Amino acid sequence: MKSIKNSFLLVLAGLVMTITVAGKPAGASVNIKKANKIKYMKKNNVLGTWSLVTGYLDNHGAHIDILGPHPAGMLVFTEDLHFIVIVHNPDIPKFASGDRANATPEEYKTAVTNSLGVCGSYTVDDNGEFGEEHVSGSTFQNMNGHTRGKNEISVKVEGDKLIEIQKIGDGIGVHLEWKRVQ
Repeated sequence: MKSIKNSFLLVLAGLVMTITVAGKPAGASVNIKKANKIKYMKKNNVLGTWSLVTGYLDNHGAHIDILGPHPAGMLVFTEDLHFIVIVHNPDIPKFASGDRANATPEEYKTAVTNSLGVCGSYTVDDNGEFGEEHVSGSTFQNMNGHTRGKNEISVKVEGDKLIEIQKIGDGIGVHLEWKRVQ
């Protein structure tokens, strides 16, 4: 009787494994490889939650506060190599109607030009330095599906400070300074 019970458990375990593997999408092996890479990754300098300290546009040396004088935002780099960021100008006026779906064209324009949300995945090199980001979603749809590498975005971590420079054109870039959230 015990032998039959053990055989039944082995068959049941095999069936569960078959159903589990069969239910995985074709790219599931990629997730396993990615999980193994994460498991053996020695360093990830950008990992964590960051709060925006300063943000401005540098246009050939002229600093323009693109998010107002008191920019706000949060940046999160997860252990499984995903990121999410939101930056905004907290000083813009609220919608007069109090209803997000019922604003004036000027209120919508102000909201769009004073905020940005982006999410996706990222890579780090063997030294734990930021490599590139792949945008899977953004409040600015033109960014969706775009990959930005070290030629377009520079990320340096110095202790609890992260400096991000996004190159827009020759002599033009967005500078963001982040502080690690403790």
